[in-house]
Amino acid sequence: MIHRHKRTNIFIIDEELWAWAQYRAKTLGYESSSDYLFDLIKLDKEKNVVNRKDKKTSEGK
Repeated sequence: MIHRHKRTNIFIIDEELWAWAQYRAKTLGYESSSDYLFDLIKLDKEKNVVNRKDKKTSEGK
């Protein structure tokens, strides 16, 4: 399934979360971490699960 899609790179900003995402994808039976991550993105698109991040708060300004 992966070979039918365009490829891109992502920056790993948190090694621990990336390792967890890989583990979670594997334990849930996903073919890849990408499949898992895009299912999360799809869920957020449909149900607005993640709220907008306030840059001033997150950057300590």
